[in-house]
Amino acid sequence: MKRFFKILVKFSLFILFSILLLGGYVFLRYRSWEKDFERVIREEYLITQENVATVSLEERLVEFVVSSSDTEFLELEVNEFGAILFDVLDGYTKGKPVLTGMYIYPADSKWVIYVKFEYKSIEVWFSIDLNKDSIQTAQLYTKEIYCGPFPIHNYTDWEEAINKGIADAIVTLNENGFVGRYIENIELLEDGIVFKGSRY
Repeated sequence: MKRFFKILVKFSLFILFSILLLGGYVFLRYRSWEKDFERVIREEYLITQENVATVSLEERLVEFVVSSSDTEFLELEVNEFGAILFDVLDGYTKGKPVLTGMYIYPADSKWVIYVKFEYKSIEVWFSIDLNKDSIQTAQLYTKEIYCGPFPIHNYTDWEEAINKGIADAIVTLNENGFVGRYIENIELLEDGIVFKGSRY
């Protein structure tokens, strides 16, 4: 019996040590990634609660909706689209956890969107990629979801849920005419996003 307890204690200590070692590795790897990431952030693509308030799109949105042209384009800069997205996410989470920042790395046909959440004084960066195929469509989709440097899309169904949410949002937008136009195409560019809308 004593031998059994000794083995059990040794096994428990081994498991505890392994968990601590793994936790230490994850923590140090994340902090190293965060330091490297935040060092190369470009201020013009960083979105916070403060600079969201400075973005005004009302005039261009009205022009997009009421234009008499059969086809109209709405062009938003990276920080302008980011401000809209920040507001949507902030309203969705309702402050639990707190959305403290967003950063967008734009490129043609693919943007990487980083969001920083704070929960009980712990801040963590998550990221997703936003992709657009080279065909005329309003459909955007994600393939990768990360927590810092760690891929989590292989271990969760978040990717499917996000893609379904994007698809449903675009269908709802078009079917209910919320913007007064049918969104035919969305283009992700290096310096912004372009919506192509046609009259109903």
